[in-house]
Amino acid sequence: MKKSQIIIAAVILYLIILVMGGAAYYAYSIQHEARQARIEQEADDAAAERKTAQEKAVTQEKETEEESKKEQASKRSDSMEVETRGGVDYYKHPWPVKPSSGVYLRPFVAERNGVCVFKNDIYYFYEITDSEQTAWIFGDRLAIHAGGQTTTLELDPSKLHKHMASDATWLSENYVMNADKKTLEAYRRMAKSDSAYIVYYKVGGKQRRHDLSAKELQWIREMVELYDTLTQP
Repeated sequence: MKKSQIIIAAVILYLIILVMGGAAYYAYSIQHEARQARIEQEADDAAAERKTAQEKAVTQEKETEEESKKEQASKRSDSMEVETRGGVDYYKHPWPVKPSSGVYLRPFVAERNGVCVFKNDIYYFYEITDSEQTAWIFGDRLAIHAGGQTTTLELDPSKLHKHMASDATWLSENYVMNADKKTLEAYRRMAKSDSAYIVYYKVGGKQRRHDLSAKELQWIREMVELYDTLTQP
């Protein structure tokens, strides 16, 4: 074999070796990248599963806490009732539809998904036979006297709910609103007091006073305690 032929054969062999080596390296690289991607994906999947498990555990813990709070709330009073409407739990006491003529505080608590609101419910009821003959008051103020202090709440007449019986033998006026900090403080004073009274009136007009009974103060106390239980961290 001529020297030139030997050189050409060697070159061809070298090129074949280069091509085979390159192909082998390329195949190895592809396999390595695929293996690395699989490892990274498995790590991501494991991290996602851990995160999902942690989130589920936190959610379950919160749900357990909420159920515990509600269970405590349900045991606070034999007379307290819970009504659920539209996913909202309303904790109330069984106030009569037609009480004796006068003005009353009928607070209740609304709770949904851990969000709790204390509701201030002012209810004035009047029967035509009542000796005080106050009839319509259209009140725009409520003064709460408790614990040696007086808190005066300004009421928005546009939010006043009025009703009169078809035979005009009785009528009612009603305000329902979220209790702000000032109102809650007044309720807390009533909850700690052995006596308290409220005055519902219209500036420059008529008024109606009511001395809260021991039962009413107890119900207020129970509602404040319930609210504190449901809102505790």
